[in-house]
Amino acid sequence: MTEQLATERESREEPGLRLLRLLSEEDGQSLHRIARRLAVDVGEVQRLLAELGNDPRYDGLDLVTLSHDGQRLRLWLTDKGKRLCASR
Repeated sequence: MTEQLATERESREEPGLRLLRLLSEEDGQSLHRIARRLAVDVGEVQRLLAELGNDPRYDGLDLVTLSHDGQRLRLWLTDKGKRLCASR
C-alpha cells in the first residue's frame, strides 16, 4: 500500500479506531502523543477514553486503560483490547 493510500485510509477511520490501531502498534503512548498523532485536542482523547475505557458512567468498552507513570498519563490496551486488535 502506498503512503498516500494509507494516509487516506487513516483520515476516513473513526478516531476511536485510529486510537486502537496506534496502541496496537505501540502500547503505552502518552495522552499528549496520542492527541498529536490523531490531530485532536487532549479533551477529545479523554472523551474517547470514556467510551473505550472502563468508565461505568458511559458504558465503557474496557478496551483501553490509562495509567500515570509519575510524569505522564499513558494509554494501554487492556487484555480485551489486545484480543480485539489481534483479531483484525
